[in-house]
Amino acid sequence: MSDKHLNTENQSQAPVFKWGVATHVGNVRTSNQDKYGIASNLLAVADGMGGHNGGEVAAEIAVTTLTASSGFQSINEFAYLVQMAHHLIQARAQENINLDGMGTTLCALSKINTQETSHRIGAVNVGDSRIYLYTHNELHQISTDHSLVQELVDSGQISETEAKFHPHRNVITRSLGHQPIIQVDAWELDLIIGDRYLLCSDGLTNEISDTEIAEILSTKPDPQHAADQLIQSALSNQGLDNVTAIVADVISGKEKSNSSNIQFEVQTLSPEEDEKFTEEMKNSDGKSSNLLKSLFELVTRAGTT
Repeated sequence: MSDKHLNTENQSQAPVFKWGVATHVGNVRTSNQDKYGIASNLLAVADGMGGHNGGEVAAEIAVTTLTASSGFQSINEFAYLVQMAHHLIQARAQENINLDGMGTTLCALSKINTQETSHRIGAVNVGDSRIYLYTHNELHQISTDHSLVQELVDSGQISETEAKFHPHRNVITRSLGHQPIIQVDAWELDLIIGDRYLLCSDGLTNEISDTEIAEILSTKPDPQHAADQLIQSALSNQGLDNVTAIVADVISGKEKSNSSNIQFEVQTLSPEEDEKFTEEMKNSDGKSSNLLKSLFELVTRAGTT
């Protein structure tokens, strides 16, 4: 696998984001298993895990699968693509014993393309990489960590402060490839001009607080400068892990209102839905979209790539 990250941005599509990205191996690690992908109005961050470079391989498969797409007509297509990445990682691991057990987190944003003018953005998440929204001078974590400590916080067994120092804070409960089956969180939001999104690996959020993140996002108007400063702040602390950040400003969409009204409903694509989708693709009669056909072909070719 290449050490290069993926930027396949298609200039033929009108951009909805102005973005900046930065990544670093950190102060301790010897290799960077974080990967990011940027394509036409799609942004993704993956944090790989697994020995013998398995995490790097899994993360690159995840972002490559997303960036290979030409777009999505619904949030379900976006979520199905994440499931396809999961199957592709598993297939690669089965052909190489050194990659057994590899996995990756994945969080991503993409414009939803409909026949009508689309002012919607889709979001997907598996694991503890995060998606933040900075709007109306407030920072909101809009993804949910799939981690042991988050479950303990949600059940009231520990506080959020205790979670930051918990000995098992790095244990995640969902990841692509590593588990037999996964569930994908997926949701839609309004595409609002002036909103700022942050996608990042836990190498950032384990090092700096949400308050520090908000301060940087509010004082660095250029998204590249903001991404660079986020990484530098993480490294200036302990910098124990690989760290990646994409900062993306919405430049095309609906006009911003005077008040913040963040409303969305997270859908969870279940293993049963994934199995049904896969069978439908196997039995496709030619009426399915070209996108979904290509995703299935991508998985079935895994044994030869």
